Formats: sequence, structure tokens, C-alpha cells
Amino acid sequence: MANLLRMQHAGRNNCIEIHSKDNKTVKLAASLAEKKHRDALGAYLIEGPNLVREALQQGVRIQFIFTGAGALNQQQEIQDILSLAEDSDSAVCVLSEDCFAKIATSQTPQPIMAVAEKRTWQMRDVFSPGGNVLVLDRIQDPGNLGTLLRTAEATGFAGALIVKGGADPYGPKAVRAGAGCVFRFPLLLCGSPAEALDILAKQRKQVWTADMEGTPCYDAELAQNVAIVIGNEGNGADALFKENSGRVTVPMAGQTESLNAGIAAAILMYESLRQRNAGNVQANTATL
Repeated sequence: MANLLRMQHAGRNNCIEIHSKDNKTVKLAASLAEKKHRDALGAYLIEGPNLVREALQQGVRIQFIFTGAGALNQQQEIQDILSLAEDSDSAVCVLSEDCFAKIATSQTPQPIMAVAEKRTWQMRDVFSPGGNVLVLDRIQDPGNLGTLLRTAEATGFAGALIVKGGADPYGPKAVRAGAGCVFRFPLLLCGSPAEALDILAKQRKQVWTADMEGTPCYDAELAQNVAIVIGNEGNGADALFKENSGRVTVPMAGQTESLNAGIAAAILMYESLRQRNAGNVQANTATL
């Protein structure tokens, strides 16, 4: 079914005018607001000039590009993005206002949207030798999920392992919060904490689970070849992770009981980066 959307119209970057909300392409694109349809079609929706431009630059397969007549005729930015897509097999659909609103997932629709195909990542893409991996255990908030993935990329993590039961990394809010990292940051989905631990053991990663009690992050060895597990916002990580890994915590002063999952994870990942950079400096100094 992954090719179903693309089959609705033939041609290369041909501009197709659509005025009916009952049009098959419009209905299929609108269905991508739901995870079950994203999974079935192997596609997801991206919104806004920055994301559409970056997807094209990253070589993401774009099935459809949607814009309105006003934006197409009046905004040079939209015309520049369509020029980037000239060598692809994307179809450009110029939609009426009500068709555009039916597809858009944000309250203030962006002037351009696109349907992108999910990338297929392999185990070797996520688990590079010595590389660090982020493990997300049932993160519920899509904004948190996108932010976590964006931070993992920013701190040099090799990829992420996402446990079933949380938000979808290809959902509209997660894609926006991730600011395009979903286009290039390797992701693997797994069914359970037990499966995740089995994968991490086979890849010989040192597993650390973020917890209220544990080794202070500044004393834990997080520089390389580690997997950092971030648990559900309300309940934390599954007990199986806690029982089969080291526990790492972010020291706090004052009377705050806990940190937001995204903030805690960012501190841990940047501490990992700090340790890695410190190790590189020491290694370089030793060779002088």
C-alpha cells in the first residue's frame, strides 16, 4: 500500500488542481493524521516550508506536495521549494482552501505540505561501533518525543530504539518538534522492553536507565557505547529496564521532585557528550 498515494496521479511534478474534499488524494493525505494509516501506507505528513525543503534536500522520497493557488503565485519561497522537487517524481497539487484545511493538522496551516515516505533503517544504522543509543520507553507526549530525538541527534547519538506503546515519531506534532531529524536520524521500533534489552545485549551496549535513584550522571561512564533509557513521563521506565541495567540520576537541589523527561534526558545526553569531548581532549593531549 506504500505506493497507493503516488498512484493517484501520473506525471513528474505536474500541477494538479483539486477542488473537492472527496478527492481520493485529499482523503488519503488527510488520513495520515492517524497512526494506523501512516503504518499502512508507510508515509507521513510534513508541514511548512522549512520541513518540506529539508526533506527534499535530505533525499526523502516525497509522494505529493500540496500548496494553495495564492501561495504558489505570490510566495517566492514556495516556488523555490517546487524547483527543488523538479527532478523527483512528486506530484504538485494546488488545492482549494477547504481541501487544504482538511489535510492540515495545525490550527494555522502552513502554505505548503507534503506526503513523505518513511525511511527504512537497518540495525547497523542505529548500532555503530562505540556509538551511543537513546532508548525511549513508552514516551506519550509527541512533543517530548520529537524533542528527545532532536537532542539525541544534536549530542552525537547514533540512533534511537523506540519501545511500542508511546507516541509515534512520524506523527505531525513529533515531526514538528523534531525539526526534521526524522529525515536523517536512524530509528528502530521494538515491541517490548524485553525485546529492547535483548537487542542491546546482542549489540553489547552498556545500559543506563534514567531513574530518581541511581549513580549521579557526572559519576556514571556515559561517554561511549552506552544506551540511555528514558521512561514514560508519568511512571518512568519499565521495571525490566531498571532490573537489568545501571541506574543514572540527575542530581537536584531544592525541593523539586523530578524533571520533565525531555529536560532530564537532555542533561544526560549532554553529559555524555561532555565526557566524550573530555576524553578526546585527553587523548589528543597525550599524543603531543
